[in-house]
Amino acid sequence: MTKLSEQQEKFCRNVVEGMNQADAYRAAGYKSGSDEADWSNSSRLIRNDKVVARIAQLRGNASQRAEVTLQWLIEQAQDVLKAAKDDDSHAAAISAIKELGVLTGERVEKRQNENINRNADDLTEAELARIATGGSAGVAEPANSAAKSNSLH
Repeated sequence: MTKLSEQQEKFCRNVVEGMNQADAYRAAGYKSGSDEADWSNSSRLIRNDKVVARIAQLRGNASQRAEVTLQWLIEQAQDVLKAAKDDDSHAAAISAIKELGVLTGERVEKRQNENINRNADDLTEAELARIATGGSAGVAEPANSAAKSNSLH
C-alpha cells in the first residue's frame, strides 16, 4: 500500500476514534474555509482507496466484518443528508431525514395488513367491484359514500 500523508493518517485515526468525517478532516489539519467545503472535501477523502484501506486496517479484522452501531448509522444518515442538501438532491435528503427519524425513534414505520379469508360467494357487488379495480374487499365503504361522490359530479 502506498504511504499516506501525515494529514491523511491523522484523518484515518480521527475517523476510527469516532469523529464524524468533517471534524476528523479539520482535526487532521486540513483547512478549506467553510463547513460546506469541509464536508465536501472530507467526503472525497474518505472514499480514497488508500484511506479506506487504512481505516479498515486500524479497525482491525473484526471491524472489517462490518460492526454496525446505531451511532454509526445515524452519522452515516447525517452525512448523506448534508451531501444531499449540498447537491440540492431533495429526494435523497427526504430519504435521509426519514431514515434519521426511524433510527432515532421519532418516526415509526408501520404498515398494517389485514387478510380476511372470505368466500367469493359471500362478497357484495360493491366489494367485488372494488376487487376488480384493485381495491380491497376487507374494508367496506359506508353505504352512502357512493351516493355522495356521485352527487358531487
